[in-house]
Amino acid sequence: MLFVIQGPSGSGKTTQAEFLAERPDFFRLITATTRPPRPGEIDGADYYFLSAEAFSKKKCAGALLATTEIHGACYGIPKTDLDALVQDKNRHAVVVLDDTGAKEVQAMGAKRICFVIEEKARTQRLLARKENGRFLPERIDNRRCDLIVDASGREDAIRQTIETYVEGVLTRI
Repeated sequence: MLFVIQGPSGSGKTTQAEFLAERPDFFRLITATTRPPRPGEIDGADYYFLSAEAFSKKKCAGALLATTEIHGACYGIPKTDLDALVQDKNRHAVVVLDDTGAKEVQAMGAKRICFVIEEKARTQRLLARKENGRFLPERIDNRRCDLIVDASGREDAIRQTIETYVEGVLTRI
């Protein structure tokens, strides 16, 4: 089963995806991107960092799924990684995607976990991350989410909400 976490920048998506990936029956799908690595990020562990040309070639060859452009950088899921998930029925995966990518993989059977966050809390988190520049409001079609999480609260409470949801889904499959 694939679980997609989506939400605006600064909502804690990556933190919660990493939490789920710590489970022995889970792994984190690593997405490809054309954006430069942030300090401490490792190619192949956090993202597959590709040049725009390499990304375009892989996309045209059908080697990337759920591709999108966010804040001038391209993102996509390597098809080989998704194929490996389909083959292994005992493991589940989590991936962080935008609304467009989430809808695409939801159509393939993925479950969507959507984060919403108060603007004040989001701004504080982004400032703490020392990111600047313009952030356009990101819209999520909440009617299509399998779970909506208020990401303004405490990290452990958010984690428990997601864990309870995931356990419920996995007991039904």
